[in-house]
Amino acid sequence: MEKIKKIILKKKYMSWVLIFTNWFFQGIQLGSRIERIYKISFTIFFWIILFMILFFVSKISYTNSLIFAFLIAHTLNWLVNCNLCVIFAHRIKWIKTPKIKLFDQLYAIQNRLKNKKWILYSTSSGGVCRGTMNEHSDIDVSLVIRPGVKNAISALVFFVKEKKIADIQGVPLDIFISETPQESYNRSFGQENPVVLSDPYNTIDNYYKHKMTILDAQILNKATE
Repeated sequence: MEKIKKIILKKKYMSWVLIFTNWFFQGIQLGSRIERIYKISFTIFFWIILFMILFFVSKISYTNSLIFAFLIAHTLNWLVNCNLCVIFAHRIKWIKTPKIKLFDQLYAIQNRLKNKKWILYSTSSGGVCRGTMNEHSDIDVSLVIRPGVKNAISALVFFVKEKKIADIQGVPLDIFISETPQESYNRSFGQENPVVLSDPYNTIDNYYKHKMTILDAQILNKATE
């Protein structure tokens, strides 16, 4: 899949294909169980509502109502639950983001995570930890949540809210929810030295021997000015 993406990106006039594939898949195949349940439920809920409006109110044929309602619901899901800046800045590289702006966003997320009882810990991984950030990088944030439906719902609200805040501010943010530390570790491709954003229960030392602060990552990526 990555090879196909590279081929497409080399041909600027084909970049729109990545927008379509992002709209089509919406990251569901890569999402956690909680994210998949939420996104699929979101689409189904609005699909039913829109179908009823189109079929019973607008008197559109049954088949057309099903198709149009699904397309609208699927697009609504994409607009609400995806970070569009990840596509335009990180994937197809149409937009540039200063590194300092990415770090400002991490500080803001860290601040908004204060006093959140539903989270076990939160980290950032990827290029920010390797010192390879550039003007087309995104920021990867993992939310490792505590067990319970209430905690999952709180995490989802935070998850959606942060994506839209990042979109409004023009920051590519890839945020994901993990139910266990192992799931978070796997989704970060075995990141051994994450940036710690939140650790309210002082448990992160149980999972990582090496870690860093946002400031450490700023210095590593030469983004202090």
